[in-house]
Amino acid sequence: MLYNCTLSDSATLKSILQANLESTKLNMIIWNNGPTLLEKQDINNYLKSNQKKGITTSIYQDVRNLSLSKIYNHFINKIDYDFFVIFDQDSNIDFSFFQNIYHNSQYAIICPAIFPKQKFDKQCFPSDFEQKEKVVPLGEFSLSNTRTINSGTALSKDLIDKLLVNHHYVFDEKFAFYHTDHRLFDLIHATPQTAMLKGLCIGKMYHDMTCEVSYDELSERARLEIAYAKMLMRMYRSRNPKIEVRRNLFYAHKMKKKDNLSFKSFLKLLKCVITKKHPRSYASIDKDVKPTNSNISS
Repeated sequence: MLYNCTLSDSATLKSILQANLESTKLNMIIWNNGPTLLEKQDINNYLKSNQKKGITTSIYQDVRNLSLSKIYNHFINKIDYDFFVIFDQDSNIDFSFFQNIYHNSQYAIICPAIFPKQKFDKQCFPSDFEQKEKVVPLGEFSLSNTRTINSGTALSKDLIDKLLVNHHYVFDEKFAFYHTDHRLFDLIHATPQTAMLKGLCIGKMYHDMTCEVSYDELSERARLEIAYAKMLMRMYRSRNPKIEVRRNLFYAHKMKKKDNLSFKSFLKLLKCVITKKHPRSYASIDKDVKPTNSNISS
């Protein structure tokens, strides 16, 4: 997933090119979510580099900054895979990342220990579902009491199929950007067929983490996006749903002061309360959308 970043500048894409891909058939889908189209030279150089590594690559470009949940669900339902791995543009994976998946394919989820780029010595994910500060060490874990971030997490076809059978979706499209991962693990925990499965934490990954940045350093747009996510989690957290509009309008007013939102942002948050979904949830993806570029021979 790219946003406001070139292919050549993406930390994730650079580290993938340096990873060990032995015995791995990697089909990479890159979605440029805007705000501008990628330059032709950047695309050509990157496709050639992937071709040399044997990586099948398709690039899609849509500058509308679409909901990540909709993009993930679109490809989950369109492509073939053994494991579906999501990457943001700013992660650094280990050389052995794909080998860790290949050699542990019996697990429902395989994920690295996540360390913020802001604090290299502080693991923050995966963590206990209830005790957020309690991190899960390397090794096997139960999906019933664990959560982690989207980026770098490999979801098995078996896990995804179980979620689709029970809920007909994997990512909650009422959420767009922040907390799409929290909602995924809410769904996993609420589904007996998936909560009983096992995951594996193996390797390390360094990733930019908003939670490690002071609120004062965040842009107005970022603070609003976090406010949307907190409000929607308040509404839909399965164990304690709070969907009453009146109570949430009052909560939004408290958030305006606490999160230092402008009046314009506050009005947008109120709309989220009334519609009970992220504003980006209304934009859709053409089910027959084609890549703008690829290194796949026609």
